[in-house]
Amino acid sequence: MAFAINKNSGAQEKRRSPLAGWLGKKNTQSTDEMPAMDVAGGLDRALKNRRAVINENHSDEQENPVREALAAIEAALYAIDRVRDILEQACEVALSAKDVDEAGGRALLAESYDELRLSINEALEKIDPRASVLIGKGQRHIDVTLAGRARYSVSPFRLDVSEKGLDLPPPADAFATYEEIDDILDHLDKALGRADRAAASYCRDAQYLIARMKADLANDAA
Repeated sequence: MAFAINKNSGAQEKRRSPLAGWLGKKNTQSTDEMPAMDVAGGLDRALKNRRAVINENHSDEQENPVREALAAIEAALYAIDRVRDILEQACEVALSAKDVDEAGGRALLAESYDELRLSINEALEKIDPRASVLIGKGQRHIDVTLAGRARYSVSPFRLDVSEKGLDLPPPADAFATYEEIDDILDHLDKALGRADRAAASYCRDAQYLIARMKADLANDAA
């Protein structure tokens, strides 16, 4: 089951999965709620700490590999949030198709789903180049040299709609059968999970790098 991104700054709330009703029909043991994962809150805290660290050392004009990595992570997290919004819209469209009896009506919804699917690639083509390194087609690890000989690697998560990314197939039969809709919903659920795992991983990366940067600054000041 995919996780929810809690965009509220207050207390965490459990968020109903857009796939809840469909999953409930397939498996009565499944829960209708996704575990809350405060990715947005973690991002806000990470960015607040990052800016505080940068302000503490604003006189240092040399490029800092940790700062560069944090900037890439920040851009990637905002891009992931956009991708997830599109995935949730696609879920709603596919779920709506299950309630339509006419093949023509389902075909129109299949077209809407495909437009949303392709818009993910379009969105990724326009993102910050620093984020593209982590979640775009030409992704690569970001290797960060820390104090001493230590190195830290930020892993990429490809999030386009290809099989190597979110693996979202087109509606080849225009939602002609409910089996095709179910298959699309399975892929969407897995895609949501992949996007959430990427966001959670980058929040952990940011927290670690911020802690190392603050420790290095403290050592320099000692």
